[in-house]
Amino acid sequence: MELFDLLDEGERRIVSIAAVVCAAVFAVLLVFGVRAWLNAGRASARRAAVETEWRAADQARKAAVAEWSRWDGASADVRELRGTWLYDRGRGIQTMRSDLADVLKKAGASVPEITYGESEVVKNRMRRYTVGFHWAGSYPAFRRLLETLEAHPRALFVSKVDFRVIVEGHLEAGVTLEGYAVDE
Repeated sequence: MELFDLLDEGERRIVSIAAVVCAAVFAVLLVFGVRAWLNAGRASARRAAVETEWRAADQARKAAVAEWSRWDGASADVRELRGTWLYDRGRGIQTMRSDLADVLKKAGASVPEITYGESEVVKNRMRRYTVGFHWAGSYPAFRRLLETLEAHPRALFVSKVDFRVIVEGHLEAGVTLEGYAVDE
């Protein structure tokens, strides 16, 4: 305070005004600095939230691309399934008869009577063909027949085996097979 007393009235006024101006500038800088610091914190939090959202969207996009590629491959699988495993609806029974004759021939088996049937699974889209026959022979021959059916390129499913007579060395059973046909 002693230094301030040495100044005359005009100098005191200039120093007082300069001190007030410096204090006001400091207060303004302090207010704007704190405000900018708080805004920077909020902006950083928003940026982190946007980055998290972007990562989640990127993961969802990658999952969608992977799902699309799986479905893209599914159409080829469906074409293969229709061409290889399922019967053509127009010639289903004839093709199934031919396939069954091939299977029986490969298995070295013969059956006296074969019954065929068909039913609709999905209206005007998919049909089920059934083949029934009576098996009489040895168990190894029956097993060979089942293995030949399993190895057959078309889907001939064993839907039912009704064992009627089982004695040593001899087996009698009713066998029902199924195959499916779809419209092309």
